[in-house]
Amino acid sequence: MATNKSNKIRTYLYVLLSIAGCVLACSSLIPNDYVKLIVVMGTLFIGLYGIMKGLSQPQTEEETTSKE
Repeated sequence: MATNKSNKIRTYLYVLLSIAGCVLACSSLIPNDYVKLIVVMGTLFIGLYGIMKGLSQPQTEEETTSKE
């Protein structure tokens, strides 16, 4: 149960990181375009990787039996 909540929180943090990458892409906080590209691509890559990793976790036997 605790790991399930931990995985959900981690997934939400990765979603927020991806949103922050999109905000950085549209804002003028970083004036240099090349630095902005590296920062934005890095945050989006890490965020999407974390989201995919969090959503691809196999379900435990407890979750499958409780759903039935």
